[in-house]
Amino acid sequence: MHTRIVPLAMTTALLAGGTAAMATGTAGAAEPKGDVTAQSCYGSARNYTGTPGGPGRNAHWPATGTYAYATRNCTDINLKVNYTRDVRVCFKNTGQCNGWKKAKKGVWKVAASNVRDGAGFYIQFKGANRSTGKIAY
Repeated sequence: MHTRIVPLAMTTALLAGGTAAMATGTAGAAEPKGDVTAQSCYGSARNYTGTPGGPGRNAHWPATGTYAYATRNCTDINLKVNYTRDVRVCFKNTGQCNGWKKAKKGVWKVAASNVRDGAGFYIQFKGANRSTGKIAY
């Protein structure tokens, strides 16, 4: 029993030391704070330009009748809008949308969390004005 604890303790110490070394190496970087997964997720972000809505129709992204598909880059759908907007995510398989969330200008917002890889979705922006910004999914 003692022989199992010692290797486990040594492994834990080595992993903790490796994590501390990684954190020290990136302390001066201008990347979002958080775990490595979040950094690589935001690193895959790209610009988007939504499609305007019309009378009684909300703006959305991507284009009408198309879907984006969740990737392994992120477990969430994240937006950084250029203008504060209420947003929600609608899913292809269920035809359902999640609740509206306020996305503030220039700040990353999780629009949907724990999204399955490959899930088809689109974003709605409350109101007819198109939206621009960055998206990571």
